[in-house]
Amino acid sequence: MPKRNTAVSPESVTPSYKTFSKDRSIDAPLGVYPMIVAPAGDDVKRDVVASDDVIRGVFKVDVKDDAARQRAVTIVRTKGISATSGLINFICGMIGPGCFSLAISFKEAGLWGGFILVFVIGFLSLISMHKIVNCSQYLAKINGDQSLDYGEMAEAALLNSYSAVRPHAKKAKMIVNACLLSFQLGVISVTLVFSTEHVMEVYEYAFGHPPPFPKKILILIFFVPQLLLNFIGHIKMLTVLSLFGNVVIFAAMSLIAKELLFHDWYPVTSLHSFSGIEGMSIAAGALIYSFEGQAMVLPLENSLKRSADMRGVTGVLTTSMNLVTILYAFLGFFGYVTFGDNVQGSLTLNLPNSVLSVSIKALLVAKMFFGSALQLFVIVQMLWPSVKARLPEDSKVAQKLGPYALRAGLMLISLVMAVLVPNLMDIIPLVGITSGMLLSLILPSFLDLMVFLPMYSKQQERRKFVQKLVFILASKPSLTIIGSVAVDHRSAEAGDLKIE
Repeated sequence: MPKRNTAVSPESVTPSYKTFSKDRSIDAPLGVYPMIVAPAGDDVKRDVVASDDVIRGVFKVDVKDDAARQRAVTIVRTKGISATSGLINFICGMIGPGCFSLAISFKEAGLWGGFILVFVIGFLSLISMHKIVNCSQYLAKINGDQSLDYGEMAEAALLNSYSAVRPHAKKAKMIVNACLLSFQLGVISVTLVFSTEHVMEVYEYAFGHPPPFPKKILILIFFVPQLLLNFIGHIKMLTVLSLFGNVVIFAAMSLIAKELLFHDWYPVTSLHSFSGIEGMSIAAGALIYSFEGQAMVLPLENSLKRSADMRGVTGVLTTSMNLVTILYAFLGFFGYVTFGDNVQGSLTLNLPNSVLSVSIKALLVAKMFFGSALQLFVIVQMLWPSVKARLPEDSKVAQKLGPYALRAGLMLISLVMAVLVPNLMDIIPLVGITSGMLLSLILPSFLDLMVFLPMYSKQQERRKFVQKLVFILASKPSLTIIGSVAVDHRSAEAGDLKIE
């Protein structure tokens, strides 16, 4: 059936509820899906497009029902990026230094255990990303907000759910933002450890002996210029400084792929195939860290010309995640069969020292150095309005120095974590299994439950209601157990850790 334009006129009268909008106290009729108006400027067409895929995929209604079709609309922006550009941006965002640590997962879980786990975690991450997009688009349609970030979507989900949970909407937003904050600080901690270990490799190649300082001291030394760089508050300058990062990542990946394909391999039978619950839990943490891209999903969806291009079997999400999962499986599998139990926290550390490999390592350090400033900029932009509101308005010194104090405080938190857990093989699974799991697996399922269970209940779709409820109740305790085992194991190791 061809797509057609529809004019939406929300005139039905039904019980009202508190809607999530720019004015959080507006009453709106329940079950009405108004035409979305651009929040700023005219980058959204006043006409809307309804398609059978959108109607079936998000609203689960009969496409022959004209009334339902009128309510099920999607956005077509006059300005926005194409699906192809979105695909490239998403893949570049997903492929970072974390992908070099995937061989750790295969070492911890076993060769075939890791191979299975990488596809399981990739599949679960894809499902969670689709849940985030479906919730956001559904809430945007019923509330009139054209774009929501992760925290706003969590708030909107509870405001549009059961009456008992609506008073906790602000708390939901705070929890999501807190998880985003802790994950980003964890990423910066990983950056400090990653950069320090590669600086040690470059130093040893240049001078013929290891650095004269322990790793923890080197982390402190590297922290000083990193802190000074993070005082830059201009996003354009930070963007220019980190533009070459993706080129460096792909250059390093090409060098690693060449090494993995032409290096002698360990016999598969000599490597352990599966491990116990502890090894699988730690492997899951490293994989979750690598697959964590939920924070990018909504900004990308909001930038697409057609928001519906995110979903579907050939949509941006599914296509990019399939490609990333295959790449991760390649790096992890061949990284383990190439280096065996000698595999290090990053495959780049296993590369033989040469002018080319050491140059790549130095460029990776530069990439991480500038990229972490961009990571911190995002956190400061999220926190500064709340902090600024608590500062005295008549104090010009506090208002001027406040952002710098906030940046310094956040960097110190990351520094403490990096010094306490100064090994990539420890810190990456730790970050992944804590805030990473919450952001990528647990919170999306919970928000999906809050958004769509009331709708299924109201539409008397009991089978879907029960299926969704059973899936949540069955899967989340198991994820919690896995996370607890991994955290306990890594915490015990970190407590006994001795660094040269």
